[in-house]
Amino acid sequence: MSARTLKTNFVINVLGALVPLAVALVTVPIYVRHIGDARYGVLSIVWVLLGYFGFLDLGLSRAAVNALSRLRYAPQPARARVLVTTLVLNLGLGLLGSFCLAVLGGYLLQHVLAVPEMLKPEIAQAFPWIVALFPLALVSGVGIGALESREHFLLANLLQVSGMSLGQIVPVILAVIISPSLAIVIPAATITRAMTMLVILIAVHRNERPLSLAAFDRNQAGALLSYGGWVSVSSAIVPFLVSFDQVIIGSVLGVASITYFAIPMNLVTRSQFFPGALIRTLFPRLSSSAPVDARALSSRALVALAHSYGAICAPAIIVTPTFFKYWISPEFAVIASPVAEVLFFGAWANALASVPYGLLQSQGRPDITGKYHAAQVFPFVAILWAMTSVFGIIGAAAAYSLRGAADVLVMCWLSGVSRRDVLQSLIPLVYLLLCAEIANGSSLSPLMVLFISALIFATAFAVAVPMSLEIRTTALLGFRLLTRVFRRDVAVD
Repeated sequence: MSARTLKTNFVINVLGALVPLAVALVTVPIYVRHIGDARYGVLSIVWVLLGYFGFLDLGLSRAAVNALSRLRYAPQPARARVLVTTLVLNLGLGLLGSFCLAVLGGYLLQHVLAVPEMLKPEIAQAFPWIVALFPLALVSGVGIGALESREHFLLANLLQVSGMSLGQIVPVILAVIISPSLAIVIPAATITRAMTMLVILIAVHRNERPLSLAAFDRNQAGALLSYGGWVSVSSAIVPFLVSFDQVIIGSVLGVASITYFAIPMNLVTRSQFFPGALIRTLFPRLSSSAPVDARALSSRALVALAHSYGAICAPAIIVTPTFFKYWISPEFAVIASPVAEVLFFGAWANALASVPYGLLQSQGRPDITGKYHAAQVFPFVAILWAMTSVFGIIGAAAAYSLRGAADVLVMCWLSGVSRRDVLQSLIPLVYLLLCAEIANGSSLSPLMVLFISALIFATAFAVAVPMSLEIRTTALLGFRLLTRVFRRDVAVD
């Protein structure tokens, strides 16, 4: 496949990440308005529980994508062994997860959380449907992975996005038309996801047939579990490292301080759909490539991602103070904006680290990434506690960004990315620092903030993609204009 196909797949994956966000922006207010705060709170807990028990996937979906990508042009029986084995394993793990969810989740919802008495009968009616969601999610994940292994990203995204969107839209329509009861909303979501899973499996069968349970292979199961086990180590530790800072802030500074960190962190996290889409696009190609070719592709992706995601983070650093000022309050912006600025540096570094991280896993070495993440837990927690104690929430944000910087350097070294490529990927630090200086040292009008942000975005993004000499010249002129505006503003101040 050509490089053009990679670009097309990347755009498809970006759109696939954005559409569910747009659907949520529309449906969440309707949910809250029609089913009420308490019912929506129960729904949120359900999604959290499903996320917590997601570790029972044991990295098998990722393992399947890697194995199937390597077998892209192999005879059908070889692919069938991987696919059927993974489906059977994930179905079994899904049923195990359902059992755990039935025992622990039911106790939590009925006895631990302060659920209004009037909702308990609704929860009791809906709970079997909640339990059924888990195996549906795991089996669907394998199906999507099988499509991605052939780089059928358009089909994968259409199925995934339509399923997620219908899972949001159908329940809210029934809540408005029939009843806001959880006994209506949750079964509707489960049935919609079950139908989506069936459509995914039909699409997979059309691509991979014939398939039968006789293709299940114990040796293949051992190889998949070995690979997936190390993937699950990273999948368990990384979310812990990202969220534990709020625990430290709450214990050191008090729970009120968490708000000034959590909201900027959520804003920063929302922007990371961009690198996520890139890694999703690259992973099957890297898995099927020889080590030399995979390393060359990763190097190009690292530099392109550094500039393109920098084109998002840099303007965001300038816009954030004005955004917080009008979105929440000027008082909130004074405290939270510097936190967001520091966090955007860390988000940018984490995005770069995802490229060598994906390279290592694609080449069959998830053990390296798992061991590295396990080794950094205690040092990071110690640094996080110390910096939060001394510098407050800015210290916590700085600890997050330092961990991101360490991840880039260590992952690039472990994966064999050259120093030259690493240095080229660090060039966007220049305009990130420039934007931080503008945000902190200048009193700009909202219109000027938008103008400068748009100019930085256009200039930085142009550097990230192959382009003609004329566009390169335009980008350079834009950067010079930005510098003059900044100097004039400083002179006026």
